[in-house]
Amino acid sequence: MADRSSAILAFHAGLTGPTWKVAGWGSAELQRIRFDALLRTTAYAGGSVLDWGCGPADLYFHLRTLGLPFDYTGVDLDPRMVELATDRGVPRVEPAGPGFRPRRTYDYVFASGIFQFQDPDDPLYHLDILEAMYDSSARAAAATFLSAARPTDARADDELYVDPAAMVRIASAITDRWVLDHSYHPDAGDLTLALLHGPV
Repeated sequence: MADRSSAILAFHAGLTGPTWKVAGWGSAELQRIRFDALLRTTAYAGGSVLDWGCGPADLYFHLRTLGLPFDYTGVDLDPRMVELATDRGVPRVEPAGPGFRPRRTYDYVFASGIFQFQDPDDPLYHLDILEAMYDSSARAAAATFLSAARPTDARADDELYVDPAAMVRIASAITDRWVLDHSYHPDAGDLTLALLHGPV
């Protein structure tokens, strides 16, 4: 398998159409339920937001519908995504390489869909990023993952599927305040893990 960054770029290169499709989601609804899970598990209440792996910045537009004040920064390793988000009028979108780590703290750090692929050279890369997300957040960090409960016929060989029980152990090693939501995907194929700095 090509390295993870190349796999991500290749996956998105051929996607066209609405922004949810360019971002790699099966439908606008499947994208929205993941956004809602990120916000629900963190008890999002507005504030500064880092969207790690923002794609075309659909989360920015989703946040705008909530009527809460927020300050958004999006980062993505795909130059095409950065350009697309910027062309849509998103105020702050920046390129970020594979080793990106935030230079400041945000109230919330969100990552939707960035852990799609395995990385044979760094099989636990997602744990390092999760810790960096938590360390860069003041209120909460949350990420979506493909679940190991996903039906076998709905899996791809190069994708990363996480065990919910293992993610509970990982969350508990980072903080004693966390939320795992495995309820929202129609085929139990996705989960959201939130790491909290205070009670929900």
